[in-house]
Amino acid sequence: MTRNIFIFLGTFVAGALIALVARAAMFAPHKGHEGHPAAGGDYVGMVSNPLVPVNTGSAKVADANAASTAKAAPTDPHANHSAGAATAADDKPVNTLCAICGMDVDPKLPTLEYQGKKIGFGCRMCPPKFKADPDRYGPYYLRNEVIKK
Repeated sequence: MTRNIFIFLGTFVAGALIALVARAAMFAPHKGHEGHPAAGGDYVGMVSNPLVPVNTGSAKVADANAASTAKAAPTDPHANHSAGAATAADDKPVNTLCAICGMDVDPKLPTLEYQGKKIGFGCRMCPPKFKADPDRYGPYYLRNEVIKK
């Protein structure tokens, strides 16, 4: 009786190991996967971000047209250096402190406009709060002050 139990357990373990090796050999997690879509692809993030516009089909057509015209006419890479310096100053937010959290403005975060001026934020939690009540927070951003709670 004991001998039969050991034979059964040995056979069971051997079969499990063979099945494990066969599955590992045939496992191809990335088969048919071409990678992440290029910027502007059909990928929709799992977390919605109210600051990022949703891509539409017309944007793809516009991007394709822009890409085809860019390929058609070679341009001088140094042609717009003086214009680039002027636009860089316009892209900079008017504040250096986030009025909501009090942190320094993070240049990696998107900006919003308030009364025609760009407002920068210190963290990802602040833009939704600002969008919910811009008249409450906007003047503090323009004065570069932190709200006193």
